[in-house]
Amino acid sequence: GTKNALCALLGERDEPIVVPGRWGKRITPAVTAWTESGWVAGEAALAGEIKRPLATWGDLKRKLGTPWKARCGRISVTAEEAIAPLLSLLREDGEAWAGTFLESCVLAVPASFSFAERSAMARAARTAGFTRVKMVNEPTAAALAFGERGRFLILDYGAGTVDISVVESGGGVCQVLESGGIPSCGGWDFDAALAMYLAERTGVNWGSKDSPFYRTLLYEAEQIKIALSNCMSYEWLPPPGLGAAPLSVSRMELEALIRPSIERVVAMAEDFAAEYRPSRLLLVGGGSRIPLLRALLEKRVAPPGSLCLCPDEAVVAGTALYGNPGARGRLLLDVLSEDLEILVADGSPVSLLKKGMPLPARVEKKFISVGRGPFSLKVFQGERGRIISEADVSGAGKGETIALVFSVDEGGLLRIEICRENGKRAVIPPLEIGASDGWSFVGGEDEIRRLEKKFALLSPLLTDEQQTRAEILFKTVKSLLDEGVGPEGLESLGVMVDEMERVAD
Repeated sequence: GTKNALCALLGERDEPIVVPGRWGKRITPAVTAWTESGWVAGEAALAGEIKRPLATWGDLKRKLGTPWKARCGRISVTAEEAIAPLLSLLREDGEAWAGTFLESCVLAVPASFSFAERSAMARAARTAGFTRVKMVNEPTAAALAFGERGRFLILDYGAGTVDISVVESGGGVCQVLESGGIPSCGGWDFDAALAMYLAERTGVNWGSKDSPFYRTLLYEAEQIKIALSNCMSYEWLPPPGLGAAPLSVSRMELEALIRPSIERVVAMAEDFAAEYRPSRLLLVGGGSRIPLLRALLEKRVAPPGSLCLCPDEAVVAGTALYGNPGARGRLLLDVLSEDLEILVADGSPVSLLKKGMPLPARVEKKFISVGRGPFSLKVFQGERGRIISEADVSGAGKGETIALVFSVDEGGLLRIEICRENGKRAVIPPLEIGASDGWSFVGGEDEIRRLEKKFALLSPLLTDEQQTRAEILFKTVKSLLDEGVGPEGLESLGVMVDEMERVAD
């Protein structure tokens, strides 16, 4: 997960057992750190976070498949390289509990994970010592763990992402009807919003996001958030030495900060429920404990059903079951969570695989080269047109027919094959998708212009200070796009403008 990691194995009776780590806890912090003696992960990395804030990372899952890099001494590492020590730690804990070497694993990933993110996670697992890697979507795994018949709406509210799936189970088959997700809308974002609010109220300079003081504030915000799920107000005593006076934080204040994100999630759940009419609503993930979320879902969707498993452990339990399909005699049928398209010579997109197609899926498309010489094949995914892979085809003759074969396995890993008339074949295997190509956005500048036009119509409703802050945000996102970075920035802009429109209406 974004914040915590869990490992499970099947017991003698084919029941999932959450494996305790070396510190005796069932949950391991999803944190890695670089020290003078090398990598550390889990509790050891978290314990040194205040001492080494610039060399400790706790949200690597959201950076997978992006150009993000961190400095480790004289070298720089990618997110997949930095997350590998955590997976090694989990493998070692699993081996200690099982008393044998573990060579294969099943990784649970968000349904909204792109092909590039899935490939990056699989490469990290290979680096961690696993020779065989399979994947399953997190809400799908939760459905397997639940193990009852019927049609369910499963909402997985984690620290980094929110996933929603409609799953129908019965007759030995567990079929996913549709999956969707909202990235950068999890409990981690709530902690950051509350931390900013606390900083404003205390009037204390907590430093940059890499400073030890801010890391402390973020931890305090998380504890306040957890406490306010069980009480209406919380008396906060800031850490000594900063000169900040004690203050009271109410649940209403927290809900005012997180309501826009919660509303987006509930609206998506409403759409899924209206289309598929599930018999039950199941909530998993740490964020499912938030009272505002449960209240809005009960009012606008359905009363959340009771789980026989801990919300934090439902996904990992189902993942263990997925690793052994015969454990409960079930066949799992998942679906593609986003469209897959390519760009042709005139720049227009051609759809290959549609969202909602059952997995595994395979499609073959034939194209005719319009000129001589090399050309570039660009593959992109999702509504925002995120380019996940580029391949250069050289020496193509005019009028030559080129066949492209795209295969997606049951875990959402993509394989691309290019076949030429002369018999030459080129293959981009799943673990190389996004490995060195980087990524960009199709139409990213167009999206910025579209949002700027909408913002211009709404800007008279804002104060001068609010307009200035929004303009700074637009400039920042533009610069990020120029550097090849930008999904979260575009997402934030879209959310801001949509929320302004909602308030204006």
